[in-house]
Amino acid sequence: MARTTNRPAGWTSSPTRSMQPRNARSRRSGASKVSRARGQRRWTLLLLIAVGSLLDGDAVPFPTTLPVAETTALDTRSVGGFNDLYTGTIPTELGLLTKVTKADLEHYCEFIGPLPTELGTLSMMHDYFYVQSNALTSTLPTQLGGAFADMSEWQGFDVSLNWLTGPIPTQYGSMTKIDAFYASANKLTGRVPSELGLMAWVQDVLLFTNSLSATLPTQLGQLTKISGDTDPSFSGGGQGGLDLKNNDFTSAVPTELGRLTNLKQRLRLNANEFSSTIPSELGLLTATTYVGMSYNGFTGAIPTQIGSMMAIEALYLPHNALCNDIPTQVAALSTALPSYTTTEWNIDSGNALGTPCCEAYPEHNHTCAPTALPSPLPTTPRPSPLPTLSALPTTSVPTPSPTATDLP
Repeated sequence: MARTTNRPAGWTSSPTRSMQPRNARSRRSGASKVSRARGQRRWTLLLLIAVGSLLDGDAVPFPTTLPVAETTALDTRSVGGFNDLYTGTIPTELGLLTKVTKADLEHYCEFIGPLPTELGTLSMMHDYFYVQSNALTSTLPTQLGGAFADMSEWQGFDVSLNWLTGPIPTQYGSMTKIDAFYASANKLTGRVPSELGLMAWVQDVLLFTNSLSATLPTQLGQLTKISGDTDPSFSGGGQGGLDLKNNDFTSAVPTELGRLTNLKQRLRLNANEFSSTIPSELGLLTATTYVGMSYNGFTGAIPTQIGSMMAIEALYLPHNALCNDIPTQVAALSTALPSYTTTEWNIDSGNALGTPCCEAYPEHNHTCAPTALPSPLPTTPRPSPLPTLSALPTTSVPTPSPTATDLP
């Protein structure tokens, strides 16, 4: 069942900052309409400056009405640094800035409306593209995938913390040199495209808190560079990895995720609708420190191979349908944890660990092995019974010869 997020107008939800109405922020003055109009005019002027300096044609005359200090908001290679001056929609004219290599429209701009398809013309973008923490409401433009396909030295693509809808375009698999792909905390739907497996250099994939569904593509196992060690200035930096928490994914977790052996930070699959057993191949993630798989429908026993995850500091498995005894190899991991991480270990709650699966969850077709009957005691063979008279052989008596008296 798809989850719905009812966010009232004007609210933002961020895991790193408190939820509060936008119009309640201290930096917004009472004369918001006046400052908004002033910000939009400044934005228009800055666009004229940028277009004049970045296009091949003649520069637009410098507007003397704009303070010199504010012209630094746009330079010849970047778009950003707007702070709280600009609201409204993102101008489609940004697509004219074909020499821009970085775009930072995040956090405090409070942009609304669509993410312009015209941004797909920014083919020289190779540093970063940030539009997170706004109130954008469109689908993800497919044009961005093709425009950013040939980028080098890329750092991050971040559209998280908006109200973006629809599927993740398959064209985004063309971003093969991207370091970080963030689209969390939106309203995205549909499947995760298998083409994301082409992002050969990605170190972080954060898609948590959406309404993505269906099965995970096995191609995610091709993202062998995932580590979670991206620049901490990124959204989720230092706490990254592969984060698919709080979606509607179903069926089994691909065994191919066991190939992500460089993953040091987080593998989060919590709060989905996964079923089947926990893949034993996850035991190959010997460098991973955090695994979260709670609030799903995992069944069966915990694989003994999980005990090979010697770097693990947090293991969350509660509220599934796990059963049988906890493997000694897994239990040994918790005893070796530093004292400050012992609260990060929860595998018992909401499961039936310690109870045979056939007794705890017979509806999952678990069957108990039949109890072997004890071997019968050896018996001494009885001696053969003695023959009875009726069983003795009989000898026929010959007929006697006639005597003289018997003659006529």
